[in-house]
Amino acid sequence: MNRMHALSLAAMLTASACASAPAVGSSEAAAGEQIVAVRLANALADAADAEGRGDTKTLAKAVQMIDGSGSHPLEASPSDPLPAWRDAARGEATSPYRGRPLGPGYRSGKLGVGGRESFSQLFLSGTGATIALSAPTGDKLALRVLDPQAKPICTDESGRGGLCKWVPLFTQRYTIEVMNRGAGDARYFLVVQ
Repeated sequence: MNRMHALSLAAMLTASACASAPAVGSSEAAAGEQIVAVRLANALADAADAEGRGDTKTLAKAVQMIDGSGSHPLEASPSDPLPAWRDAARGEATSPYRGRPLGPGYRSGKLGVGGRESFSQLFLSGTGATIALSAPTGDKLALRVLDPQAKPICTDESGRGGLCKWVPLFTQRYTIEVMNRGAGDARYFLVVQ
């Protein structure tokens, strides 16, 4: 297979992967398709919600899932709530979580009304990329991923969360944008896998 034919085939596979990726909130996602990044984004939102309610048992379960995933804060993450959650959940016994040995990275942030944050992340060629977004209180958020030429790769404006999946053709940095489309301040959790 020559290089041009291989690149053409890779482009078709990338387009196919992007077109077939379900958005969070779609019937496929609602039917129970659980991607590691989505489970982690939801666990981060559940932990924030449990912390707010003072529910240490639910907080402990969420913290264990987060810790078991092997995830870590992304570079330039404004804050990491996990150490405080661990302290608050200390003493609550839960069953062990079995997750992936190499987990995703996460980011926590807050946006004012109409606010937007963006940052870049390196993704490897030919390796599936997943970005999941969640909000603990149902805030209306939008997610967008742009390639180095500022061309949209994925946009999800479904509301409380978002999901973008694709297979990068080249190893390069992509811009990830999170936007607050709600009428009040919004807290969010973003997972990159």
